[in-house]
Amino acid sequence: MGQVQRLPAEVTRYIAAGEVVARPASVVKELLENALDAGAQRVTVHVQGGGTALLQVDDDGCGMDAEDAVRCFERHATSKIRSVEDLSRLTTFGFRGEALASIAAVAHVELTTRRPQDVIGTRVRVAAGQVQQVEACGAPPGTSVRVTDLFANTPARRKFLKNAATETGHLTHCVTALALAAPHLHLTLLRDGRPQLQVPPAADLGTRLDLLFGVGFQDQLLPVAERSGPWQVQGFIGKPTVHRATRRQQFFFVNGRLVQSRLLSQALYEAYRTLLPRERHPLAFLLLAVEPSEVDVNVHPAKLEVRFRQEAHLYDFLRRLLQRRLQESAPPPVATSSAAPAAPAPMLWRPAAPAPEAPVAAALAADYPAAGQALLEGQPVGQLHETYIVVQYPGGVGFVDQHAAHERVVYERLCASLQAGDLPSQTLLFPLTLELDRHEAACLQRSLPRLARLGFELQPFGPRTFRLCSVPTLLVARDPAAALRDLLELLQVPEEDAPDAPGNGLTRRLEGLLTVLACHGALRAGQRLHEPDMRALLQELAQTRMPFTCPHGRPVLLNVALTDLERRFLRR
Repeated sequence: MGQVQRLPAEVTRYIAAGEVVARPASVVKELLENALDAGAQRVTVHVQGGGTALLQVDDDGCGMDAEDAVRCFERHATSKIRSVEDLSRLTTFGFRGEALASIAAVAHVELTTRRPQDVIGTRVRVAAGQVQQVEACGAPPGTSVRVTDLFANTPARRKFLKNAATETGHLTHCVTALALAAPHLHLTLLRDGRPQLQVPPAADLGTRLDLLFGVGFQDQLLPVAERSGPWQVQGFIGKPTVHRATRRQQFFFVNGRLVQSRLLSQALYEAYRTLLPRERHPLAFLLLAVEPSEVDVNVHPAKLEVRFRQEAHLYDFLRRLLQRRLQESAPPPVATSSAAPAAPAPMLWRPAAPAPEAPVAAALAADYPAAGQALLEGQPVGQLHETYIVVQYPGGVGFVDQHAAHERVVYERLCASLQAGDLPSQTLLFPLTLELDRHEAACLQRSLPRLARLGFELQPFGPRTFRLCSVPTLLVARDPAAALRDLLELLQVPEEDAPDAPGNGLTRRLEGLLTVLACHGALRAGQRLHEPDMRALLQELAQTRMPFTCPHGRPVLLNVALTDLERRFLRR
């Protein structure tokens, strides 16, 4: 008897089934997963016309006998499960036994297969879901599935497809994901007969990434590896200074299966909070291994989504791991002979007195390979447009955004102060009066205890009027009323569903409020600095945990190598 069996009704009713063929990439995904389950070591994908004219997947897996080759086109026919209990201990990519039937219902399919122990192979032709021909044939060991005229008999669905280039892009993304999930696989993608992607077997995921995205791609990433209870995570995430405009270089795998998971994505973005600019996205190539009983893969027709049994614990484990790895990527703070000032002076931030030798610290250079250790020898030489500090070093020149740099310094100082107690405040000689609208007044009334922790003392002075009596010391020389209104805007936004779990022990909401305060309390663009001011600011920046970005995620440092300048001036 063959391996493929039709599932009984008592099993099929527990399976999250549905239409899996949404576009050509859906077909490729199902066929590639079947090839992996068949033990393939080499897979070739042929694409024509964006996948609607031709999709063919050839593998050197275990193949099938004649009986299985016909039965695999039946609904709920599979070799991967036999009972309801098997659904809770799955170790294969596919299991529904519906993919080939769904594909054959909307295309012409020709399957050619042979087991290594058989002398002759089998060819099956299916159209519109009906078997048209079964014949013996010569064939190499493995299986070849040829799909033509996709959606030809369902023109309404076909008209919703994008152009050939777009559909090929989705196909390439799908093949790339499988290449990451199975580094041992020799994978080739041919578009209209020409190689689109070709990756030989790789020893590990890092080598595979270099093969797929270019030599040296690993250098932009941080390795991640840890085990905790039923979970094991390994892979790579992008360095804090590496980010993209889209999420296309974010891949999450659970037991080898590419998945979309709001929980895993939230943990990733929580780890990068305050490190990325707005509308920018981190890189992630993470493989999660988990006991099959701890994850339910039977919640989505195409098996793209999963559900975890201990979601809160997994979220916290992954978020803490990634956050710690990002913090470890920054060099240790540079020791200085002077302490940070307790409070800024009016009008101009008062820097710490510089050490006898105060070069720009390694923290600034750690994530900028072009500057390297040479930036340790850099010296501030002036300001550009009273906004950027210019740092000269033997290998080039660096530009430091003074507002972003000071914002990072102030933000981390505020975080440390709030952990120790309430922020220091100063009583105003003449209290300020604030007129608010009804919603703002209600929000402020609810938030008085939280604002008091931040150094704001307010007293009701009418239905929608408050007197501002004390402000954080940081804002004495600033515009505390403007800062307070920005805080109110943030306080009126509902808190997110994600658990509060920043690594410094402060809640998400408090961290957001501190970001606003740091922005209002930091040096401004257009503010003139003297050399001791610049030197001290760079020195304090070097002592922060994350000197690469401001709390909003904007970059702090831009480096231009001397070799680039020489090349522009034709000296090289």
